Order: sequence, then C-alpha cells, then structure tokens
Amino acid sequence: MPARHIVAIGGSDGGISAALRIRELDPSAEVTVVVADAYPNFSICGIPYYVSGEVTHWSNLAHRTADDLAATGMRVLTDTRATRINVAEHTLDVLDPTGAPTELSYDALIVGTGAVSARPPIDGLTGPDALGAKDGVHLLHSMGDTFAVMDSLAQRDPKTAVIIGAGYIGLEMAEGLTTRGIAVTQIEALPEVLPTVDPELGALVHAE
Repeated sequence: MPARHIVAIGGSDGGISAALRIRELDPSAEVTVVVADAYPNFSICGIPYYVSGEVTHWSNLAHRTADDLAATGMRVLTDTRATRINVAEHTLDVLDPTGAPTELSYDALIVGTGAVSARPPIDGLTGPDALGAKDGVHLLHSMGDTFAVMDSLAQRDPKTAVIIGAGYIGLEMAEGLTTRGIAVTQIEALPEVLPTVDPELGALVHAE
C-alpha cells in the first residue's frame, strides 16, 4: 500500500501539532504543512512579551526551528498560501513563494488556520481608507504584525496607546506596553475584561 499524503494548512500550533501527531502514529505517511508566512510554529501568544522586552529576540518565540521540523520527516512549505480546496479531486490550490499557482494532491486534509483578526466597525478602522500600520494603527495576529508594531514603537516613540479589546492578548499587550513606560488605555465592549472567564474572575483582573 503506497504511503498516504496528508496536507495541513496552517503553521501555528494547530497545523504543526496535527502534523507531528500524524508522523508519530504513521511514520510512513508523507506530511506537508502549508504556511502562509515564513514563521512556522511560532508562539503567537508570546508576542506581547517580545514587545515588552522580556523575550529578547523574536526568534525565541519559535517552538521549533526549521531544522527541528524537518527532522520529524514533515515537509514545511513557507510563504505558500492556500487558495482553494478541490474536494472531489483531493487537491489543494496554492500560490508558491513567487506567487505562481501550483497544486498539491492529498489523501487527507487538515485545516488549522486559526483565528482571523477582526476590525471593529468603527469609522477609520474599516473600509478602503482604513487607518493602518503607517498611521500607528495595528492588528496583532502574526509575526508580520509584530514587526510592524516594533517598527512603529521605534519610529514614533509613543507616550500613550489605546488597545481595543481586553481578552488575553489585549491584556498581555497592555502589560507589555506599560512595561515599556507607555500609558495605556484599554477599551472593551463587553461588561468585563477576560470575557471568556467568569465575571468575578474578570473583575479581579480588571481591578489589578
């Protein structure tokens, strides 16, 4: 029986963990991970601690190096964007690092792309004229976003910052920016911070 080819879309914890587990369960399986950027298996949750300076270099956010991943037997395609799943044909359309379209065949497919940053429906943050990194307005979801934030901090040397959202990353960013000496105002639409936990616990964090 020929080795199965399994493709995972997404190079953060979901896609990489699935690929690692497949290799453990079936070392004969061919496993390919498609990653849209150049940073597979990075700790996105650790970004605020790089912003604060507690993580001294961005490369320290990597759970595993490219060599570590290659040593497991998986193939990792970085700067490769999945654009279409062809279910009947068992193929995946992708754009390679040069932007050229190509196709991957698979026997099984895992989609581990994770969340998408949301822009709240506020004037100036949405639409064709939305403010962006050049204006000092940032989303924080990827390593590319992280580098844009760090460039902005270096160039603007801000004394104040506003963070929209008081979930885990929002609160960690508030801590990170405060550590840098920036006065932070945090805005949350829901009644309490950390809305995924009990309000009583959120209130304790809010007070702190």
